[in-house]
Amino acid sequence: MPQTTAYRDIDDFLQDARSLADHMLQLALLQKQNETLPSNGAQADRLQQIFQQAQQLAPSQQELSKASAALEQQWQQWQARGTASQKANIFLPWLHLCTLFNLDRVDQTILLFGLLQQIEPRYGNVLRALRNTANTANASNAPDAEGVDIGGIALLVGGSAALQPYLLADATLVYWQIVQIVQASTPTSISSTSSASSATLSNLPAASYQLSTTLSAYLQGHAAPLLQLDQALPAISSNVALADQLISPALQQQLTRFVQSCGVESQLAATFVLQLQGQDLPLARSLAAACFAPLQMGCVVLDGRDILQTWLQCQKQRQSFQHQLRILCRDALLCNRILVLQQLHVIKSSEASENLLEELLRCLLESQRYLVVLNGPARAIADLVFGFEKHSCACFTLNIAAPDAAMREKIWQRHANLHGATLDASFLARLVNQYLLTEEAVELVWREVASRQMLQADAATLQELLLDTCREQSRREVLSVAQEVKNTYKLSDIVLAPPTQQALQEVLQYAQQRHQVIEQWGFEQKNPNSKNLCVLFHGPSGTGKTMAASIIANELNLGLYTIDLANVISKYIGETEKQLAQLFDQAEAMNIVLFFDEAESLFSKRTETRDSHDRYANLQTGYLLQRIESYPGIVILSTNLLANIDKAFTRRFKFIIDYPFPGAIQRLQLWRAAFPPATPLCPHLDLPLLAERAALSGGNINNIALAAAFLAASDASPVTQQHLLRATAREYDKLGKVFHGADFVWQDE
Repeated sequence: MPQTTAYRDIDDFLQDARSLADHMLQLALLQKQNETLPSNGAQADRLQQIFQQAQQLAPSQQELSKASAALEQQWQQWQARGTASQKANIFLPWLHLCTLFNLDRVDQTILLFGLLQQIEPRYGNVLRALRNTANTANASNAPDAEGVDIGGIALLVGGSAALQPYLLADATLVYWQIVQIVQASTPTSISSTSSASSATLSNLPAASYQLSTTLSAYLQGHAAPLLQLDQALPAISSNVALADQLISPALQQQLTRFVQSCGVESQLAATFVLQLQGQDLPLARSLAAACFAPLQMGCVVLDGRDILQTWLQCQKQRQSFQHQLRILCRDALLCNRILVLQQLHVIKSSEASENLLEELLRCLLESQRYLVVLNGPARAIADLVFGFEKHSCACFTLNIAAPDAAMREKIWQRHANLHGATLDASFLARLVNQYLLTEEAVELVWREVASRQMLQADAATLQELLLDTCREQSRREVLSVAQEVKNTYKLSDIVLAPPTQQALQEVLQYAQQRHQVIEQWGFEQKNPNSKNLCVLFHGPSGTGKTMAASIIANELNLGLYTIDLANVISKYIGETEKQLAQLFDQAEAMNIVLFFDEAESLFSKRTETRDSHDRYANLQTGYLLQRIESYPGIVILSTNLLANIDKAFTRRFKFIIDYPFPGAIQRLQLWRAAFPPATPLCPHLDLPLLAERAALSGGNINNIALAAAFLAASDASPVTQQHLLRATAREYDKLGKVFHGADFVWQDE
């Protein structure tokens, strides 16, 4: 009975493999009855003894049958011990490779001698001697030949006709580059056609094959293959179990069902593709790793930029590209690694090849049981997966929604605990409501705070550091079509009419409380775009609209970016929408306040559509309005001409705030607030007179105060009434107004 004890280790397995190969060689020698081999005592070894023993036997039918039975017994024992090893959870690379690629007996024979020839090169010489009688005498001491002789292997498996299908270009061993055909000392490419391979096999005296060096090391247990394409693929850590991931319960249930559906024993499909869509790329990678950790499989990142670079290095040659991709697929299977594709938009938008994405997926689908795609072109990939014909494929597309207020609170609390910090309820609520940060961003905030605390000279509080770092975190990207507005204005710095002041307060209250009302109180279910806060400021120039936008951003500790529409609007069809999409996607990730000045140019009253240019302009306006409404942050628009804005658009704004021209009371406040505390002022300044007689906006008053300060500095004196009147005259001239000095005296004087 065959021995069924498991192998102790790889060396034990390889010892049995040598014995099996020796039995094969002995049987083949017996079958070549007319071959002889003189003894060579100086080089006597195990292989020499095989020849000598075969020479001493009379090659009768009885001996041949006996040798054949012994070989069969040895083969069955080898298989049985391998099965026992698998049941005992003893990992043997050989068994893993054979199971993955479904190698039959002929495949394994080819593979076995390829491996043994690498370990003990004279195995190749023996096979060459079997095929060529003239070289038999030198079989044991001939120089080591390159590769395994195909003619010799043919004698072990029943002849060339039986062997040839196993070494064609589409055969498993050749297709996946497990072995390489060698013709005239040159390995053939994986891209060789079937006809080329047939020609190679028909020319047996010059044909041989080699086992991949990578696989030789793998099968001997020396080293695992290095997963690489253009460069080594980085691994994804799986430190957080799926049940502990901070995601919505619905998504967690979907991922759990996915894991259950695609288990090793699942018959649902041969390949499972998981598409994850969401802003937080590190979270998506972590979820992928957590899904496959229970299956004892790790994940590695295959970046679209590396794929495109490999394609270009292959000079856009399909066969060369597929050759490298198949090696990666083979090694990923051997290493129990899941390929996680990201940045596929680089391939999709590239002009390198229209079919590159399709070529990539076809190669991956034909070999990989599991595949993950992050933020790919979901519809295009799903169509390719479901249209794959070689075997059944299942595709699942799941969206990772941005964390809501409840989830952000858990995220902040988790990382506060990890850093040994305590956040009181009110400050935690402020962080949650003001900053729409992902877990990746929150983690970066805590790391930066820890670094700042190490170098902080003053006693800055944790809350101050967190707020400052959160704001910096939201400005980590650069917007190509927007300019950041930096100032320190606060609500106490602006002078407004009481109704306008009250309305501005209500905007801030809405911004601070919207997540509680919308998410926790459930108003989002009745108002899909209720997270958006779109505000329209209208009034004459210089009345504080831009300053108020800065105040809103500063009070909420958010960045303010003004949009340069000249860089956004394009005459080319589709280009404007592309620029706007990029702008709003980046802004959403940064959680910033967007400011559009001169809104009347965007939402002016529509006229009759006369040509294609008018229709295109309407499409641009419609798309911009759609993105503004769906933006989950704050958008502020400003206009001097409210009457020119289409009434159909104004209903979309949650607040429309009038900034009227300031009256005498507001102007006096503006004059008093225009000078910094350190400015030397003449005690006889008559600011009430200026407020009464000069009908100016806050912007004009600030200009006059600054100009008067320069005049006073030139005169080396405090700011006097004459300095103010001279500066006022200049401002009047800029405005096209006539300045009369007599108007700026009290009538009783």
